[in-house]
Amino acid sequence: MSPARSRRWPKVLGVVVAVVVVLGIAAVLLLDRILLSQVRKQTDRLSQQLGRPVAVERVKTRLLGGVGVRVAGVSVGAGEGEDRPLATLERAEVEVNLVGALLSGGKRVTVREAVVDGLRVNVIRFPDGTTNLERVAKRLQETSAKEPAAEAPAGEQKPADLSAVRVDRAAVENARIAFLDRSVKGAEELYVDDLDVEVRDLRAGRPLEVVLKAAVLAKAQNLELRVKAAPLPPTLVPTPEQLTLKVQPIDLGPLAPFVPGEAGFRGGRFQADLAVALGAAVPGGSGRTTVKGGFRADQLAFAGQEGGKKLDAALDADLDADAEKGDLRIGKLELTAGPVGLTGHGAATGLRGDAPRVQGLEIVSRGLDLAALTAYYPPLRKQLGGNVVAGPIGLSLKGSGGQAAQSLELRVDLGPVHLSIPRQLSKAAGAPMSLVARADLAQQGGVVRFDASADLAGVDLRPGGSVAKKPGDPMSARAAGTYRKAGAEQQVELTRLDLDLLGDALAGKARVAMGGTKERPTTRFDAELSGQRLDLDRLLIPAPEGAPEPPKQAEASKPLDPKTFAGISGTASVRLGLLRMKQQDLRDVVLKVKVVEDAVTLEEARLVAFGGNVSAGGTAVKLAHPEEPFKIDVTMKGVEGEQMLALFSKRKVLGGKLDAALQLTGKGTSLDPIKQSATGSLTGDLRDGAFFGKDLVAAVAAPIASKLPFAGGRVTEGGSTSLGKQLGFAFQIANGVAKLTKPITIKTGDNALSFDGGVRLDGTLQMPTTLELGPEVIAKITGGRAKTSAPIPVTFNLSGPAWSPRLDGLALDAAVQAIAKQAATSVAGKLLGDKAGAAGADLEKQKAAAEQKARDEAQKRKQQLEEEARKKLKGLFGR
Repeated sequence: MSPARSRRWPKVLGVVVAVVVVLGIAAVLLLDRILLSQVRKQTDRLSQQLGRPVAVERVKTRLLGGVGVRVAGVSVGAGEGEDRPLATLERAEVEVNLVGALLSGGKRVTVREAVVDGLRVNVIRFPDGTTNLERVAKRLQETSAKEPAAEAPAGEQKPADLSAVRVDRAAVENARIAFLDRSVKGAEELYVDDLDVEVRDLRAGRPLEVVLKAAVLAKAQNLELRVKAAPLPPTLVPTPEQLTLKVQPIDLGPLAPFVPGEAGFRGGRFQADLAVALGAAVPGGSGRTTVKGGFRADQLAFAGQEGGKKLDAALDADLDADAEKGDLRIGKLELTAGPVGLTGHGAATGLRGDAPRVQGLEIVSRGLDLAALTAYYPPLRKQLGGNVVAGPIGLSLKGSGGQAAQSLELRVDLGPVHLSIPRQLSKAAGAPMSLVARADLAQQGGVVRFDASADLAGVDLRPGGSVAKKPGDPMSARAAGTYRKAGAEQQVELTRLDLDLLGDALAGKARVAMGGTKERPTTRFDAELSGQRLDLDRLLIPAPEGAPEPPKQAEASKPLDPKTFAGISGTASVRLGLLRMKQQDLRDVVLKVKVVEDAVTLEEARLVAFGGNVSAGGTAVKLAHPEEPFKIDVTMKGVEGEQMLALFSKRKVLGGKLDAALQLTGKGTSLDPIKQSATGSLTGDLRDGAFFGKDLVAAVAAPIASKLPFAGGRVTEGGSTSLGKQLGFAFQIANGVAKLTKPITIKTGDNALSFDGGVRLDGTLQMPTTLELGPEVIAKITGGRAKTSAPIPVTFNLSGPAWSPRLDGLALDAAVQAIAKQAATSVAGKLLGDKAGAAGADLEKQKAAAEQKARDEAQKRKQQLEEEARKKLKGLFGR
């Protein structure tokens, strides 16, 4: 290479480098402008939502040493009539290791630092008592109400996997919250200053610690809060394990005007030195639970306090517990709130092991009277709503033991308490209501024996609208059994369960075994309950006459979650000598239910009732899978139809002895989906049957008599229609409609009824019907003037509710003409006698023609009604 050329290369290289640098700078500047433009679009949208200006002055990017973005000069301005911005921010800066993210293909994203610095928030209280924060909240609520709701994604959404994200440090530094009371002239500005929040090494698999420090109404930091969490899962959702709170004494009075008015807070002092390790006390947590130290809140003032009674509340505790081992140590427990106190001491160890020990354990309440506490803490009244809990609640847990015996006893005595829970229950002060539970722990093989009893004799449950128990009626429960832990499985056996329900005694027993793994827990059970008598008519409050049906929900209820039933299996049985409900006596009731997760099957379901036998064995449903078919299988033998239907409705519809079989499948777990999807069959025989909805013969004969050109007799209204000595029937059920597989014909004397069509599952009829009026009825309505050789048919559509149906499309003209011709022929025959000759023959022809016309028109009308019924039945559910 020549010397001249070699001298040119450095110049060329320098020019190239300069061009690259210039282009890089230009690209960065262009990127800054693009980002600032996009940020300002978002701030414009946020301004509309908040109703106040939102601005960002600068956005600056950095590419060397890692990609960084700095946003500066952020402000959320003052609203109308305000003199200070809601918030300002000096800078927010994020630095990301872009090279590492690119090299890992996005599988590792490291945020080296995310810092918010110089945040200033101004909380202003206006003369009307509201604050600027409340105005912002109201504005957001109004704007969100106008925006269309976002559609929820279909199917179950899995939590996001954020295990690729790592944050080395995230912090809020040098923040300040200022409080300005514009309702008081010359009020001093207050601060929560020097507010710092820091998180380090935030990533999956590592424990998390959040530290917050602040100077509350002080020049130096006087509040420190530390929250530690277990190693984070891939979702980065923390499970808190430890909490430490240290607060030097703070006078809260100056901040009281800024507390929401409904709290009624007026002032007080607070200090704390509390360390809590939550352990297994929180879902997903593990290990020991400890509470050390406490807090003091002195002279807390609230609006509405009676007689100037200010509230003092304090906690001083030294607790240590291990839920897995069953250990509890109470070195000290003193909790007070006004007149209410809770104290405790003692220890219990190995409660879940083979050698439990109890040493002077005692936890006792003092003055636990919520009504008395409201005098010190008036907001409790609102929290209780319309509920009244007045009087001291007795609460104690005591345990003791030596080498021979270890025992625990829990007592809850609500006898002195006046209770009034609207639409649920009430109890006068002094009426008995208590719970006593005991456990004998000193048993070999890790067995704990227990018994518990609850007495509700003094409670009035009638306000709940379901149970007809009044004060003094007996109602109690007592259970006794054992608890055992065998390996990873826990076993509970109720060897005795006694229930007294208003004098009806039930006895039972049960076994439950809980095991499996943490990911797939299992619960197996076997339970049985029996009794000589259970009177639900006495136990339950009947619905008032004419009470409106509850309004239908606008949207279908959400199906049950299959996870609720995961791992559950077992059987439960009930045997009752007599079950009385809706004034019907059901005897020898046997019910055996098999459960496999959400699948429920009636292995055995039978009873003697309504003069016969009923069985529903084989019926099955999946509670959390409404899209899967259910199965209903019911057989009835010798059942009185009127008695059986009285169980479902007070309206009389059908009478007679019934043998029937119902097989039904469909989808859904509520009534409306079942109506629409049910398919199956209903077959059987009805002996000596009667239809109580209407006397069809009289309903047809009466209008015919009124149309005859002469006065005749009348057919007495009987109120029901005979369905003959024996009536076989077969319905095919589909799309919520039970339709006859073929017409059924009934002979009642010299009359005949023929039905077709079907009935909705709600009892609405849609049945084309032909009634053939026999000579006896025709003779009655004509006063003996007309004598027919064959029945006269009349067609109509039997429609509407089965207990009060209508006769739609009743066509009578042809029948009236035929009967009138018959009457005329009879009269002419009597007048002419033997001289009738050709004239008589002509009258007979007219009579026969009229009868044939009536039959033809009836057949034609019947076909029309059948077609109309088919259309109506097909369109009942839009199908």
